[in-house]
Amino acid sequence: MTGKVTGTFCALFTPRRGDGAVNGELLRANSEFLLEAGMDGLVMNGATGEYLHSREEDFAEILEIVSDVAGPGRFIAGIGGTDVNRSIRNGRMAMESGARALLLPAPHFFRYSQDDLIAYVQHVAKAVEAPVLLYNLPQFTNGYETSTVINLLSSMGGSVVGLKDSSGSLETLRAMAQRNQANESCIVGNDQVLVQGRREGISDGVISGVASAMPELILYLNTADMAAEPERYAAASALLDELIGQLGPFPVPWGLKFIAERRGLGPMGSVIPVSASRRSQVVQLTAWLEEWWERASNIIPVDSLEVAKHVS
Repeated sequence: MTGKVTGTFCALFTPRRGDGAVNGELLRANSEFLLEAGMDGLVMNGATGEYLHSREEDFAEILEIVSDVAGPGRFIAGIGGTDVNRSIRNGRMAMESGARALLLPAPHFFRYSQDDLIAYVQHVAKAVEAPVLLYNLPQFTNGYETSTVINLLSSMGGSVVGLKDSSGSLETLRAMAQRNQANESCIVGNDQVLVQGRREGISDGVISGVASAMPELILYLNTADMAAEPERYAAASALLDELIGQLGPFPVPWGLKFIAERRGLGPMGSVIPVSASRRSQVVQLTAWLEEWWERASNIIPVDSLEVAKHVS
């Protein structure tokens, strides 16, 4: 699969059962819902999917479901992890199943130099022989500096095809846009800068975690004519800012999971126990959500769904 990655992609949750196993039925239902909501594609096994918790058999199960629902070329597979050889195996498996591209975060936990990261990307990209999107996630991994990204794009243009930048900064995407390389994909990966990236014209698309719970809002913000209804667009942008502010106290992606549950998308589960103090925060979050939802329904087309009063 070749060509530029563009459009509005949703970063999927990995729903879990009480024993920690992947809830495949719910993953399938969520994937179908998101595509029906208008997403151009799905992204599995990223930070929103809590990829560090995915065993090799989990990856295979998630891949089977997502590839079946989305079809060839409509999904991207994250291949981050602690074992580079497993990442390579997962990448090859994903491409055989029809992945549009592979999403490669830098190694985490231990601190590496930028030269180490270059060697890492070169090793993985050569082994998978597939389009690789660098995944800049400095909150949780080693970060790709702008010079490193440009180096890899320049030297490995046939395999490193772009960047999903989840840092919250637009510095590297601006540098890529200045290069004006037609086949390089500049993807916003942090919803906080989605609107600004569009305003500056430096974004080819978005891979959004917020879309996992509120695809209608992200689709509108990434596709609407900003000049046609400026007041409506500004109001929708303010809704996103407010939502992101509410997510702040929660570890990624718990806040979004709680919102998804509250709107009736199913019990998302977790492999980490949820404390009593978190549960009290959830009560506050969901109380805020119902009022926010009422305002949102007057701005973006979400009237086909309502916030669920009870989650089964």
